[in-house]
Amino acid sequence: MRVHSTKYLVLALAASLFLAPFRAQASAEVNSTFLYSLANFYGKAPYSDVRIRVDRDRDEVYVLDRGVVRVFNETGMEFFWFGDDPELMAISDLAVDEKGDLFLLSYDPTNPADPKYYIIRCNYRGIAKEKIPITGPSPEFSGFHPNYMFYRDGKFLLLSSNEMRVVVTDRSGRFLKGYDLADIIGIPEKDRPNAEILGFNLDSAGNMLFTVPVLFQAYVVTPEGKVAGSFGKAGSSPGRFGVVSGIARDDQGNYIVIERLRSVVMVFSKEFQFLKEFGYRGDKPDNLIRPNQVAVGNAGKIFVTQVRNRGVSVFSVTSN
Repeated sequence: MRVHSTKYLVLALAASLFLAPFRAQASAEVNSTFLYSLANFYGKAPYSDVRIRVDRDRDEVYVLDRGVVRVFNETGMEFFWFGDDPELMAISDLAVDEKGDLFLLSYDPTNPADPKYYIIRCNYRGIAKEKIPITGPSPEFSGFHPNYMFYRDGKFLLLSSNEMRVVVTDRSGRFLKGYDLADIIGIPEKDRPNAEILGFNLDSAGNMLFTVPVLFQAYVVTPEGKVAGSFGKAGSSPGRFGVVSGIARDDQGNYIVIERLRSVVMVFSKEFQFLKEFGYRGDKPDNLIRPNQVAVGNAGKIFVTQVRNRGVSVFSVTSN
């Protein structure tokens, strides 16, 4: 992440000194339980800061680790991997459609100064079946270099996290629309070089959820490009953001947000009220070390990535 600008550090200090901390919503009770870490036949899989995607229809989990895709079953055990085929090029993200077909966001590494990106359709074994170029972008998105990919209702959503721009294509890779998220949330042009997205996800309604660490904020933007809400305040007490990262929305409508600096997972209600946090820095199984990304699975499961070869921790989070 880029270094915080002086302006934002001053704002953070002022917020932590003068703003009252979030209060938990008394009417909601959130329960969190550590379940297990993703594993292989040698024990806990020692991943560090990986990309994770969940196929909820088939109850499988995909982990992208340094260009290799590893697949886990509903109990968190690895049963397959792929990624060493040159036809797959350099894999930066993946998505799964309704039929279970895999789509890889890959780029040609032969020209690192201006890489060419493709969407590669694979079968369930990771064998390339179709190479789809991204075509027809409008002029303002002509230099677009995505590093995240999501699939929803026959469309691909591609994100460039450092540019804070999103491109939507159809299944053939044809450009449909684009979003300038920095412009949508009102970041002044002079502050754009200091801002980037660290966590991004889609909820069940297709809203874009993302976090901007230098603003100490999480945002919800609709498919129409309107800000449906935002939340977050700078600070080090429960419910506040130091370095905010991954974000997702669970089946109860709660927002799950990663706070890297204190190594916690925060839960906010659908009204953006702080409810609970758990994790904390440490070496116990239910602790976390610099968590980064979060994904929601079935039956209340959430998957949290972290560093220092701590792997992917799986928790159960329920509310009533």
